[in-house]
Amino acid sequence: MIGILGGMGPQAGLDLAGKIIAETVASKDQDHVPVMIWSQTNTPDRARFLDDPSALDPAPAIAEGFLRLENGGAGVAGMACNTAHSPAIFERVTKHLHDAGAGMPILHLIKETVDHIQERAPGAVKIGILGTHGTLQSRLYHDWLERSDLYPLSPSDPHRLRDAIFHPICGIKAQSNPVSGDARNQILRAVSELIDAGAEAVILGCTELPLAVPDHWFQHIPLIDPARALARSLIRVAAPSQLRHLSEGS
Repeated sequence: MIGILGGMGPQAGLDLAGKIIAETVASKDQDHVPVMIWSQTNTPDRARFLDDPSALDPAPAIAEGFLRLENGGAGVAGMACNTAHSPAIFERVTKHLHDAGAGMPILHLIKETVDHIQERAPGAVKIGILGTHGTLQSRLYHDWLERSDLYPLSPSDPHRLRDAIFHPICGIKAQSNPVSGDARNQILRAVSELIDAGAEAVILGCTELPLAVPDHWFQHIPLIDPARALARSLIRVAAPSQLRHLSEGS
């Protein structure tokens, strides 16, 4: 059984579950991998904690969510939140789980995304990154990309997508189904900026961004969806023979 820790935000966990279904080869219900979702909506704000370590620590709530999944029978799990994978948070989660005696493997969203780039965009070297200020400030994707000899590019303004994600009326966290036209347009402008700067692929590095831009390509440049990358990796662990092959252009 695959476990999904969601709630950060709530639509992102459902989106990950949908992508697990989409990336599974199945002809009937029984061919699909069992999936359990725990939507941990009371998790303290991850970006706020990275900006201010005196703020509420999200790690205990995240660890509690993973323990619920493991106790419910999940054999492998992933978390539908980019910022929560920052070392300042993820390492604390890992410690909490170790202290609790947890043994369920947890796939690392950022690692799986960088690996997915090799699959989606072989030969690409300059990789654009979009995400929250916390994700960009913590160099979450930058460090993983550089370890793989890839060159990260980020927006000139790290707050570029603040309104697209957090605006109380038209931001994705406020309006995710459907996403507002304003939010989508802001994101596409940011993607264009990165492409103009030389990006050969662009990571939509916030779990809300692919909700607004579900497209696989933009201006002939591949868009990398971390949720899709994680979905494929979870299937690869849980039921490798049922992982859908990437078709040309997908």
